[in-house]
Formats: sequence, C-alpha cells, structure tokens
Amino acid sequence: MGAEALERVLVTGSKGQLGKAFVDRLSADDQVTGVDVDEVDITDAGVLRAFVRACRPTTIINCAAFTDVDGAESRPLEAYRTNGEAVWCLAALARELDAVLLHLSTEFVYDGTLDRPYTEEDDPAPQSVYGLTKLVGERFARTAERSYVLRLSSLYGGHTRRTSVDWILRQAQSGQRVTAFADRTVSPSYVPDVVRAAIDLLSSGAPFGLYNCGSVDWCTWADLAAHVLEACGRPDLLAPVPFVQQPNRAARPKNCSMSSARLCGQIAIPPRPWREALSDYLARVGLVTS
Repeated sequence: MGAEALERVLVTGSKGQLGKAFVDRLSADDQVTGVDVDEVDITDAGVLRAFVRACRPTTIINCAAFTDVDGAESRPLEAYRTNGEAVWCLAALARELDAVLLHLSTEFVYDGTLDRPYTEEDDPAPQSVYGLTKLVGERFARTAERSYVLRLSSLYGGHTRRTSVDWILRQAQSGQRVTAFADRTVSPSYVPDVVRAAIDLLSSGAPFGLYNCGSVDWCTWADLAAHVLEACGRPDLLAPVPFVQQPNRAARPKNCSMSSARLCGQIAIPPRPWREALSDYLARVGLVTS
C-alpha cells in the first residue's frame, strides 16, 4: 500500500470540521468524493452500499459520527446506528472492494481514571453511551483487514468554529468569564495535524491498527484556556474550577491525556505540542501569539 490508497477517496461526514479538512487537503492531488447526511444517510445500509459501490473508493475515511455526548444518553439507538452499525457496513464494503478504511474515534472510550496518559494497550472502559457506541464502532472498523482507527482528543481547529476552544475564544472576546477545569487533562487534537498524520499513514503504508492521535503532550483545560486568554489580552477572565461530573449530563473521563508515541513512530511529521498547535490556530483566526 502507498500512494495508490489515495487514488479514489470517499470521505463521509464531509461537511464536519474534520471531513471538510480532508476533502480540502486531498482534492488538490487526488480524486475525492465527499458525502454528508443530507446526501446519503449512512444509517440506511441499502443506500450506503449502493453509493459506495458506485464510487469504488480505494480508501474510505469515515468522519461521520453522532457526537452529541449528552444526547446519546436519551437517544442511544440513534447514536448506535451512526457510530456502530454504519461502521460495520463500511468495514464490510472495504473488505468487498479491497479498500482501506480509516475510522475516527475518541478518547471517551477510556474511563479517565489513570494517573498517566493512555496508550493503545490500555483497556477501554467507556462511561457513557456515546463512548460505548464509539468503542463498538472501533471494533467494527477493525473487522476490515486493511483499517486504521485513530482516537482523537478534544478536536478543534476546523471551519465550524463550534468547539470548546472556540467557546473559550468567544467568551474572551466578549469579556465574559471563562470557567475551566484545573484538573481535567487532555491531549488536544488539532484538525490540520490529524489530517496530515492520517494522510501520512495512508500514503506510507504504515501498519494497520489502532493509533492515538492527539498532541504529543498534554494539559489541563485551565492551561489551554489560559493560553487563549493570554493571546486575547484577558488573562483576568480565567476562573479555574475542580472537575466534577455534572448532574443530568453524560459522564466524562477526567484524564483524557493520550500518548501518541505509536503514531509518531510511523509518520514523518508528528502532531505538534499543544501550545504550538493552539498558537497556530489562534493566528489563523486573527490573533497574534508569542
């Protein structure tokens, strides 16, 4: 495998922040088909099979997902159909067409109780319906012999501007207080770095399997918020608070830090440290950072 994997690429969830970034990056050099829910309902197996068979992709990049963490608690079947059943169908199609499947997952498959960054060898133990359906999707994706699963953490940096990082930025720009957990740890996944790493895996013929794909280091949400507020000239707005599970909301893992060492050993340019990546994003949205 190598460059031929990118000859014909199908990107599901192509209007989301990650899907659009894949389409934009690949369309300059390769044949790319992007599809979203308003065009093809991937939970309709018959429709999905007919569409994929017509495209005959050499690689399927699955960015489609049910991402409403709290909504999944009250709509578990809907979450399962998108995060689980649809992935099973895509994996079967990948096997049928001898295509590569690259599937995106989440750090919410971990329980968040370790006192160190999670590795791919750590047993998953999701604490929410969302995390459980994403873990099922991982297992289904890996039934395709030629598959990559990338676990992401706190994804940001795409065109939608609807992430937690963007909320912090909007709060800062409007002079509103920013509450952020001082003890909830993450390895933020920056969209451009995820896209570059995924394409590197696909084009280099790296071993198939599971890879964590976050920043090469980790931080608390308060650290991340402080960096944004400093760039905005409003460090006074930060209000660090201890992590607590919110009532009437799905459980979140406290420690979401991940080691991306396995990924870094397979690609030419590893994901950046979180400060460097975040500074790049803030510069892209018009803030000058030091």
